Amino acid sequence: MKNLTKTLALSATLVLGLTVGASAQQEGKPEMKKGGHPEMNLTDAQKTQMKANRESQKANQEKFKASLSADQKATMGDNGMKPKERMKKLNPTLSAEQKATFKANRKEAKKNDKAFKATLNAEQKAKMKDMSDKTGERKHHGKKGKKDA
Repeated sequence: MKNLTKTLALSATLVLGLTVGASAQQEGKPEMKKGGHPEMNLTDAQKTQMKANRESQKANQEKFKASLSADQKATMGDNGMKPKERMKKLNPTLSAEQKATFKANRKEAKKNDKAFKATLNAEQKAKMKDMSDKTGERKHHGKKGKKDA
């Protein structure tokens, strides 16, 4: 049970982080909404698959959010806490059905991600790894590369 709680908390943190990060990155960048990063040189089929994956994930997130109580929604929306703290507070309040929905959503997202990555050619995979490495550098070294406001 303890491992399930840790797994749910980590998964929720990842989903929340990806959701917040993706929405923040896409503001003001219409080319991102049209099929991924322009440097990836995605085919039309890959763009279509990516869009379908995003729409599916968004629908699943909305379904999960709709199942939350007002208190749970308030916890999720509390930006005064770090994502891990929010999930630590939220997780004990989730019903078995909510946990199952969350787990199923995470499983589907991983399956879709794996299927999408299988369509990438060697150049696209290398570019994706490079982009991922740069994102990891920013996460591990503070707000590297961002100018102070």
